[in-house]
Amino acid sequence: MIVLSSLAVAVTAYLKGWIEPTSLRRWVTQAGPLGAIGLVGGVVLFELLWLPRMWGLLAAGVLFGALWGCLLTIVGDLCGAVLCYAIAKGAGHRWVQAALAERRRAARVVELLAHRRGGWLVAVLRVCPIAHYTLVSYAAGMAGVPFWPYFWGTALGILPAAILYPLLGDAALRPTSPLFIFAMALVAAALIVTLLATRRLLRDAPPGR
Repeated sequence: MIVLSSLAVAVTAYLKGWIEPTSLRRWVTQAGPLGAIGLVGGVVLFELLWLPRMWGLLAAGVLFGALWGCLLTIVGDLCGAVLCYAIAKGAGHRWVQAALAERRRAARVVELLAHRRGGWLVAVLRVCPIAHYTLVSYAAGMAGVPFWPYFWGTALGILPAAILYPLLGDAALRPTSPLFIFAMALVAAALIVTLLATRRLLRDAPPGR
């Protein structure tokens, strides 16, 4: 629903003439490295504030194109994931514990990660829409998942969204192009596959204590 709403806003703004892709990208180009740093910082901030990370990924495609948008969102996603993990493992442990207590599905995600601490589960949780991206990062720190499995699992799990959403963001400003239709079809197929994978993961997971 958030994806569709974001796309609707982007397409409407383009058709109304409120935004112009060439101008936006020219401003980003003129900003030089500061533009890239700003995007990475924005993605990290979105994740720290529990905002939907896909907004940052779509914006990356709009501002930087599919390729650079993908690379920059991967950097931002990894930085945000490591920062949230460090907060949960370190001085912010009690704050994270209180924050997770107020979140639906948080206890279930922490339980899954505590029972299976491998990187493959982290990767699956990143791909499947079981819980918010930030929740998984904090839950992994709370559950005591070792850093390196957490890191490579995150790096693997973020790839589908980091590729698809910047591609979709790049194509959304050309809503009549074949690329936009192709990107929409890819995102729809990915959502169906991840929903099916989510159902299987929850079904096969060990029952709660």
